[in-house]
Amino acid sequence: MATKAKEITFEKAIPAFLKHLSDEGKNERTVEVYGRCLQTAVDYFGSDKPLGKLTPATIGTFFKSDAFLKKPNGNLKSEITLTQNRRVLRMMLVWAHEKGYLEDIPLPKSEMKKGREQNGNDTGNTELAPDAPQGD
Repeated sequence: MATKAKEITFEKAIPAFLKHLSDEGKNERTVEVYGRCLQTAVDYFGSDKPLGKLTPATIGTFFKSDAFLKKPNGNLKSEITLTQNRRVLRMMLVWAHEKGYLEDIPLPKSEMKKGREQNGNDTGNTELAPDAPQGD
């Protein structure tokens, strides 16, 4: 595609990413939920934010912001929701990188190492705990 990394915005990237998921055979409900997950990033950065302007630092700041961590009513989101939202944004950024929209994936190093968190364990704890060391 002729679109350069600096030119593709959330407004254009997200529908293309969601279409990609549909084309891959993802369940309609999954695509809808992923779209809602990404909406938090759009609300924070703005729909006209070029993906190429994102940096690991700006993504890291987003992941620590009230916009990401809290529900509209001010209550903390569950760790399960936060993990899902991080994962969906990471998936979209990896997809954008693979499509040539991004030169590099602008995620903090700590986010690039994650992915083993999907162990299915639900502690029921809605408090935000610091990242615990993961046993390998």
